[in-house]
Amino acid sequence: MMIELTGNSKFFRVGNSFGLRLTKKDKEILNATPGDEFEKIISPDGQSVTFRKKQTVSPQTQKMIAELFNENQELMKRLK
Repeated sequence: MMIELTGNSKFFRVGNSFGLRLTKKDKEILNATPGDEFEKIISPDGQSVTFRKKQTVSPQTQKMIAELFNENQELMKRLK
């Protein structure tokens, strides 16, 4: 099920940067917390911006990747 929200968002200055304000409902639907990273896509005409929450890698997956790299160190060196 896709939830589509519409509404306005205010553009504002934060120090030397700028931001777009999200509502509490937006935050809840995005399951976002401070520090989460989002991919930003700006349309070629500069009229729309899409944000996608970056997927995180679970600790189990990170461990599996580290083990694979350790088991195949020689191969990894040759691939550089």
